Amino acid sequence: MLKRVLTEHAGPGDGGQGAPPPVGVGEFSRLAARFAGGAETDLPESGGGRGRFGADALRVRGRIFALESHGQLVVKLPEARARELILQGTGVPFTAGRGVPMRGWVALPARDPGLQERLAEEAFTYVRSLGPR
Repeated sequence: MLKRVLTEHAGPGDGGQGAPPPVGVGEFSRLAARFAGGAETDLPESGGGRGRFGADALRVRGRIFALESHGQLVVKLPEARARELILQGTGVPFTAGRGVPMRGWVALPARDPGLQERLAEEAFTYVRSLGPR
């Protein structure tokens, strides 16, 4: 069931045709600033390793919880929560360009800063609960 749901909803999360306007650098920077200063939080380094998965990601305890990919905010959530957001149409499966959805990862095509911040906070809390990497 999960594989079918993820496959049926694949598309814009891959940055393909019909993708929404990209998340601006300023928008992701503002989101990153929201998590700056935490002892367990790592922010992307300016000019970091673009092209490598997670090079420009937000991390907590060494684990990625949010990143920007193909103009969309992508967050890591529990699988059931990710599936819920996909079924609601709030998010789309994230494939990291490989064509296979990554479990628990959701791309958020809507440019709603309030929603993005809430889901980034939810992702932070979830990934932090997993412990250090």
